[in-house]
Amino acid sequence: MTQDFAKKKRPRTRKTSSKPRANTRRTATKSQKAPTWAWLVIGLLLAALITLLIYLANQQRAGSSRNSSTPPLAEPKTNKPPQPRFDFYEILKERELEVPDRSAEITAATPENTVYYLQVGSFRRQNDADALRAKLLLANLETAIEEASSKGERWYRVVVGPFQSRSAMAKARSVLASNQLSPLLLRRKVDY
Repeated sequence: MTQDFAKKKRPRTRKTSSKPRANTRRTATKSQKAPTWAWLVIGLLLAALITLLIYLANQQRAGSSRNSSTPPLAEPKTNKPPQPRFDFYEILKERELEVPDRSAEITAATPENTVYYLQVGSFRRQNDADALRAKLLLANLETAIEEASSKGERWYRVVVGPFQSRSAMAKARSVLASNQLSPLLLRRKVDY
């Protein structure tokens, strides 16, 4: 037997009155009840105000007691550790040495027909040497690749230079150091 649930009869509920029911739920308005967090904030503000007033009253009493005729208590003397003495200033003055000026000897020891090179790298493959040379050319350094043989093997050296003075060489060294390269100093005699 089939049943139609859409038209199912429902039991009647008992009505207490024949009047239509009005909305019996009471709605509280905002003016009737304050939120709980508002009371919490008000309490904290009052506590802070009372604490501030007590602190200021104590400060005022402490200030008036300082101005009274009783002298303040003397602070007890503490034994401070003695300050260290540094005697090395006098010791160094006693052991002072005079160093002779040898700048003339250094310039005389360096012959005028000497040129300086900075060897930046040495490679077995020429492609590696060419790559480093290209990098140095981009850094505005005069570079060259020299071929050398050692124990039957061919090596390719990447050198920067020649430099006629040490100051020019120092500038090139600083450029190489900024590129994370540490060169090797080569000094060669040149016949003019």
